[in-house]
Amino acid sequence: MPELTDTRQDASARVLDQITHLNRRARTFGTMVARRAGLQPAQVQLLFSLYRATECRVAALAEQQLVDPSVASRQIGGLEKDGLIARRPDPEDGRATLVSLTEAGLARLREVRRLHVEAIEQSMDGWSPERMRRLADDLAELTAAAEHVYARLTGAEPAMELTKELG
Repeated sequence: MPELTDTRQDASARVLDQITHLNRRARTFGTMVARRAGLQPAQVQLLFSLYRATECRVAALAEQQLVDPSVASRQIGGLEKDGLIARRPDPEDGRATLVSLTEAGLARLREVRRLHVEAIEQSMDGWSPERMRRLADDLAELTAAAEHVYARLTGAEPAMELTKELG
């Protein structure tokens, strides 16, 4: 077990190490759940982004995913073939298309979320609901504070995060 010190810098480094470890594990867990739901992790991310946006152009979805529009278009094509996404012409620009989730796509996302919630619930077996809420609140507070600090340190604007959550 790492030696505990009482300096803020040491404590900050330990928090960073744990966040980094959690992030790596979360990617692994996300891959496992995606495969269980018959999807690739990138497809799950795209479906969640589309859920939060409700309906959008392929270019906007590509920007949200930080990928080239051609990559997003190929991913959308596969998801459309599987019946998880629908496309329609953009009424404001006939050259562009709008994409949205189908009922099957929404059902698949709900399955992914259910698997994750079930895993977290089992992982925190023995924790009181109050302790679980406290952790969630602490993580939300840390995320909000870090967003502003990183923006100030880097000069970049915080990424626009759509927060519509799947129930």
